[in-house]
Amino acid sequence: MTHDEPLDLGTTELSEDEEARVRREHDLDRPRAFDQRNDVDRRARTRANLLPEELGSGSADPEAQAREVLRDSDVRTEIPESAPDTMAERRESGP
Repeated sequence: MTHDEPLDLGTTELSEDEEARVRREHDLDRPRAFDQRNDVDRRARTRANLLPEELGSGSADPEAQAREVLRDSDVRTEIPESAPDTMAERRESGP
């Protein structure tokens, strides 16, 4: 993925209008703005080191890989409705 490709929400239950609103509000069609607002590039640089168990298989571009993981995490954090099939169920504690 490049800095210019729109960010993916995954499968959602949002209507077309709701998804368009969410995409505007969160800069999903403006990935450079999204990255800048969330400081993705700096965070990716600090997380681009492979773990010992990853060194064997390596990565063609560890920084790009870290950037995509951070973007995905940020989207899911900002927009809980994104990819509902992967959302953790939250329960209130009872008495």
